[in-house]
Amino acid sequence: MNNSSSLALGLMTRLNHVRLYRGASGFTLIELMVTVVIITVLAAIAYPSYAQYMERRDLAVARQEALRIASELERFKAKNFSYKGFDASYLYIYETDNGSGTMVSTSYYNNTNGKLYLPLGSTSSTAKYTLTLVGGTGNKPLTITKNNDGTETSDSASVDGLSWRMSVERAKGSNGEPLQPRNYDLLLTNVGIHCMTKTKNTVTGHIGCGTDGESW
Repeated sequence: MNNSSSLALGLMTRLNHVRLYRGASGFTLIELMVTVVIITVLAAIAYPSYAQYMERRDLAVARQEALRIASELERFKAKNFSYKGFDASYLYIYETDNGSGTMVSTSYYNNTNGKLYLPLGSTSSTAKYTLTLVGGTGNKPLTITKNNDGTETSDSASVDGLSWRMSVERAKGSNGEPLQPRNYDLLLTNVGIHCMTKTKNTVTGHIGCGTDGESW
């Protein structure tokens, strides 16, 4: 039980003792009004702290998944001498009903565009963050895609596999503003850039975090 709930319960208990002492059959209107006012004030004080805690948690989840993928990228390159062809789908496999009562495996990671909604299980409309992984050349997904004749698509062929960039951006509202304006967008690259910024759309180009960027 949090402090606000404990204080409210204590207040109600004290008022109840007063009521029993007086021999009354119920709370007076003034007692109820005082209780409601105190609970409202306590809630108003507690909510900002709770919201800040949730924002810190969302940022921590975003960092954790970004670092997880970054680590797997380096392992992939050590085996294949290139980042090209990396597909993070295997890290985020889960089972789901295909609509016919049969459970099938799918992934939270979209290998066609290199996106992952966070926290895991979120959709584009409920996510707090969107992670996007691309190759350093042309900002195209690292996954190899092919045409019907078996040849690489032009987008896939343009990725040289020598580098990667990863942006992790806050979800935005219908007005285009971040839903968590006090939180950060993140950027990671294979050359060691780990930066973050509160300025929206700065990391979208996968280049840097702007003049107000901070390391993390």
